[in-house]
Amino acid sequence: MYCEVCGVPKGITRGNIWYADGTITGRNPPYIKGTFFDVDELNYLFRSLSEYLDYDISDIVASGKYHDAKEYMSAMIEKMREASGGQLPPDEDLYRMMLYPICIWGIAIVEFAEIQPEKMVVNVKDPYSAPLLCGDVAGVADAVTGQEHAASWEGSEREGAITVVPAREYAETSERIAEGLHYGIAPNAEELACERCEACGAPVKVSELLKWERDLCRIEERTSGRRYCFNNTRGITVVLGMLVEELGGQIEEKIVDISREYSRSLYDGLAGGVDEAAELESFPYRGWGKVADILGAKGKSSLSVENPYSHILVAGRIWGMLEAAAGDSLRLVSRTGEDAGVRLAFEPS
Repeated sequence: MYCEVCGVPKGITRGNIWYADGTITGRNPPYIKGTFFDVDELNYLFRSLSEYLDYDISDIVASGKYHDAKEYMSAMIEKMREASGGQLPPDEDLYRMMLYPICIWGIAIVEFAEIQPEKMVVNVKDPYSAPLLCGDVAGVADAVTGQEHAASWEGSEREGAITVVPAREYAETSERIAEGLHYGIAPNAEELACERCEACGAPVKVSELLKWERDLCRIEERTSGRRYCFNNTRGITVVLGMLVEELGGQIEEKIVDISREYSRSLYDGLAGGVDEAAELESFPYRGWGKVADILGAKGKSSLSVENPYSHILVAGRIWGMLEAAAGDSLRLVSRTGEDAGVRLAFEPS
């Protein structure tokens, strides 16, 4: 399951390709994009927004992730159907096939407590995010059964149970965000030129950045000790779009500021300080995009990021990183572009 040389799960390396444009994409159609997400950043964002709004946004988060998971799992099941000549295993076996491997992605440890036509209960340990996982599990149920479902969480942040029952609320809400989006597109870039593992072909930099705790549901960044997960890119994009749509346009700037706050604290806390150049160069290995056009003079700086996994979160991450490197506050002078590419300019505040 794990490469004996570099330790990266073979399911990740065999199923994906790292590209020079800063993306990680599935090796085969529908070319689903993947990203190594900072789990602590996502949960900090959801908690901070809930506190800022004095309103629990968990249902919005779960709703956005639900529609994405439904499409993702439907694509996987269709691929299985084509490969097997139209034959699929029973629903219960499909549930297990879809959910058990998520441990190696850093998503959660799951165990099925009950699988019935009208109710499914999944026991969970160490979820990457309870609301995101609720959306994931409901989406799996939709893809397997062809019916719409909703999921609810009961427990703590570290352990609990998800109950899934037929419902309609998630799809009616999240269809607006997903309308017109394509799940995957064929990559139009060369593979990333880098040193690769002799055994599995993964970029060596991936295992230098991250380590997998094999007996736990944990991918850990080596420099910071923060938890990461590997997940499809569009899921978080849909969730962030959902939050902006439901809560208002000004929330986008608030998300950037929350990400900046998290990033500044993270990089300020690194032993030995932040290596700004090394962090920016690591973006393609994380699926965060490709950093280019870096300029700096008289305390001012600007750069562009091609294919950022989220132009909102990338802006905040880089802002806080540059502040930690400079040891001072910076003002974001401009932020132009979106997910195809974003340009950022800073100056001393």
